[in-house]
Amino acid sequence: MRQFFSSVLRPLPLMTALISGSLLGGGLVMPLPAEALGEEAIVDKLEQVPVFIILNSDGQPLTAAAEVNNQELKVPVVFIDGEAAEEFLNRARQEDPSAEVALVDLGTLYQETVLNDEAQVPLLYLPIGGELEAALQLESDFQGVPLFIARQGADGPYLTINQNGEASLPMFFSRNDLQTLLNRYRETNAEAANEIVVQVLSLEWLLTAMANSTDPALDAQLNQVRLFPSTEVLNYIRSQQPGN
Repeated sequence: MRQFFSSVLRPLPLMTALISGSLLGGGLVMPLPAEALGEEAIVDKLEQVPVFIILNSDGQPLTAAAEVNNQELKVPVVFIDGEAAEEFLNRARQEDPSAEVALVDLGTLYQETVLNDEAQVPLLYLPIGGELEAALQLESDFQGVPLFIARQGADGPYLTINQNGEASLPMFFSRNDLQTLLNRYRETNAEAANEIVVQVLSLEWLLTAMANSTDPALDAQLNQVRLFPSTEVLNYIRSQQPGN
């Protein structure tokens, strides 16, 4: 994967056409200098998140057309959902029978593209369809890849979990996974659980904030963030492994 992103990205015109009509909810992350948390801290947090890209026989990624600074660019498409990547793969193989889905952690992908000093490349993220629908129920105009969080009241503190004696701020790619945590929380904190409010923010916003925040209070919260991949995505990955 690192070797792939060291090469020059070339646009794939037909594959671009295949995906261009299906970008609702997709979000573009522009190359931005990492300052707030630092590159290493950002990559460490993202390494826990599996994502999928489609590569052609030359090792080049499926791309989509995006307007950046009044210029149209071909940007790599990143699938949060492996099954969605498989669906696009079937269509891509009509043009390139050797096309394949590649699994990579988001930390490596982000480091080799957005944080690459030599050839910064923006990424277009496609959310999990069902999770986007859940996000739209919380915010009717939501766009991007949803991350679900819980807090004590609409303006209260965020719900944290204790890991090795340190507080972590969990953000879930799956609304149901967050609900599982809340159900456990209710078992021991029934009264407080009644005040819990579920909110949603986008992965794209989070990445931008981690790289560019100048607010010490926000930086402290971002340092606590732990990203939880969707259980369904993890189960999909296991199902694709030899012998499961």
